[in-house]
Amino acid sequence: MALLDNLLAEITPEEQARTDRKMRIASIIADTLVEKGMAKKEFAQKVGRKPSEITKWLSETHNFTLDTITDIEQVLNIKLITDKRKTPAQKQVLGGLRA
Repeated sequence: MALLDNLLAEITPEEQARTDRKMRIASIIADTLVEKGMAKKEFAQKVGRKPSEITKWLSETHNFTLDTITDIEQVLNIKLITDKRKTPAQKQVLGGLRA
């Protein structure tokens, strides 16, 4: 147990945040595949990848590129990355609606 404690103590908050994010993305993809009844093989074909690569994606340690995330979002019709900030134009429209 001391070895595990030592390893965990060496993980920085940044590394933990990255790992958590990778695990969350993989979980969302896996859950979405189940919800849509889509097999990994079918998903692989739709995103133009090999089934073995999809298995790596779902391992919860894969470091996704933005291009890959965009492809996944389009195929599964989901958003893995969202920007909750408002652009100046959105703020102006929303501000006008509050009147």
